[in-house]
Amino acid sequence: MLNTGTGSRAPWLTRKVDRALSVIGHWLEATDRYAYGSVSGGKDSLVMAHLIRQVWPDCPFVWVNQGPLAEWPDCIELLHHLQGQGWNIIELCPPRSLLKLYQDYGIPLDGTMATGLDKRINAALMYGPLDDYQEAHGVRGYAWGLRKESRGRAMYLKGKGELYQRKDGLWVCSPVGFWSTQDIWCYIDVHRLPYPAMYDRDRLTVRNGPPIGTTGVNWGRLSDLRRYYPEFWAEFCKHFPEVADHG
Repeated sequence: MLNTGTGSRAPWLTRKVDRALSVIGHWLEATDRYAYGSVSGGKDSLVMAHLIRQVWPDCPFVWVNQGPLAEWPDCIELLHHLQGQGWNIIELCPPRSLLKLYQDYGIPLDGTMATGLDKRINAALMYGPLDDYQEAHGVRGYAWGLRKESRGRAMYLKGKGELYQRKDGLWVCSPVGFWSTQDIWCYIDVHRLPYPAMYDRDRLTVRNGPPIGTTGVNWGRLSDLRRYYPEFWAEFCKHFPEVADHG
């Protein structure tokens, strides 16, 4: 289900929008538009993509569909809706879904994103397909919706800035890196953007991410899955009975 921004005004947001558009402009110059935006159907990448389309309407936006039980229905609906509105959204479907990778490798239940098992899964699910896309299209850079919402991300952005060049030459753009959660929602409201209705449970705390992403155990994501999507939870537990103790 989708909801729509309220249309309220936020003139104080203009400075942040101008700064974000400036960062995007430098990114486009550095990459000569051999670039893409990484989208997930979440609020942050939605705003990032809308900002980019103000200066580059045909920008390709890449979505890695992680497969059954790994995408929130509301987020899928948003991405399909935007495709229908003419957004250039490219869907990548990895050979093995997150569910299949769990079956092959086992499930990381440490509640952290730093384990070797989690890195292997991410490499097969996300980084491999994106690397293939980048090589096939001569990509020189990408943009994403990363924000300084946690200490780790804040330190990363402080060290790298909103635009930097990786060692492999790719330019990484974080147009909303300096925005707060409130800024993101003000922008969505001002522009009356469609957004996943699941966020209205609590606009400040609900986050996008794989429903069965067990690195979120310590963040309560599995508890949310059991509470709000019981059919997802039942299906997940049918495949992996051991996760029932972590919900």
